[in-house]
Amino acid sequence: MRHMLTYSFRYVLPHRQAIANLDRIADELQDFDMVGLQEADCGSYRSNQIRQAQYIAFRADFSCCLTQVTRDIGSIASIGLGLLSRIPCLHVERHRLPASRHGRGLLECVFRIGELDVGVFVTHLSLKKSSRVRQLHYIAKRMKHYEHAILMGDLNCEPDSSEFLMLHHEAGLNAPPPSPATFPSWQPQRRIDHILTRGAARIAALETMPFVGSDHLPIIAEVVFDPRMEH
Repeated sequence: MRHMLTYSFRYVLPHRQAIANLDRIADELQDFDMVGLQEADCGSYRSNQIRQAQYIAFRADFSCCLTQVTRDIGSIASIGLGLLSRIPCLHVERHRLPASRHGRGLLECVFRIGELDVGVFVTHLSLKKSSRVRQLHYIAKRMKHYEHAILMGDLNCEPDSSEFLMLHHEAGLNAPPPSPATFPSWQPQRRIDHILTRGAARIAALETMPFVGSDHLPIIAEVVFDPRMEH
């Protein structure tokens, strides 16, 4: 049984409560096995030079912290993806996704869970649909390298959108439970944050966490591995 969570950090100037907020986030993550992060600062002016993913991993006692810088704005901001895990990572790759402007990436990791090698992906896709379509084609190809896989991220598209349905078809994903609304966090209306699976990885429960540390609500999944799907 695995619990996974994903949420977005936002562009903010440094302020006095920054460390307290990171500590509060870390406290919320104590019971999770894996955490996907989007827009975590990798150490710049806006974060008081704190590498946010590493800081949270240390405070929440995650043994594995993997990051990818997706947009580097000099000393002002260094924005990226993160994956925190209590399970050792066997392999990691960092991909630059196709986009009209650079700044979108895909963090690809491999974990041994039970007797299975599982590909775990973290991403944050473009606002522009034409870019998302190209990005989702790319992600589907990467996911098909793994018989069992999990994708976490802000896909910036709803479950009934044509590009989301395309991803499901091309990557051979399992049908997930209904996606909860996550954005904006103060009055959630849009279902754009997702946790999706392929192969033996199945979502047993999916919900949001009432959390005020982001303009997106965190989305939480309980992932189980169905032995009937193992080969």
